Amino acid sequence: MKSAHLFCLIVCLLFAAFVHAQEMNDPAKLEQMKQAVLKDVKKACAPQRKQTDKEWQAMIMASEANQMLVKNAVVAMERNNQEGYWDAVSQVDCMEDY
Repeated sequence: MKSAHLFCLIVCLLFAAFVHAQEMNDPAKLEQMKQAVLKDVKKACAPQRKQTDKEWQAMIMASEANQMLVKNAVVAMERNNQEGYWDAVSQVDCMEDY
């Protein structure tokens, strides 16, 4: 009887861990978070040229350094680290000179 309860508990914990892992790796959620980061970057940069959002995002993401900073901002957002988030967002190169 005791082993049956233990087995059920282990199965439930494994299922909960699996569901949690799936939530963390959801590509749609990551893309949504990336878009939120880029929206905050655009507010900070205030682009001077008339461009569509897609053109502006492509220009910003063309830089490997900016890609890493956006990724760092997403990770900070996942961890609820506001200081790290805004630090990464503020370091993104606005690419206005290009």
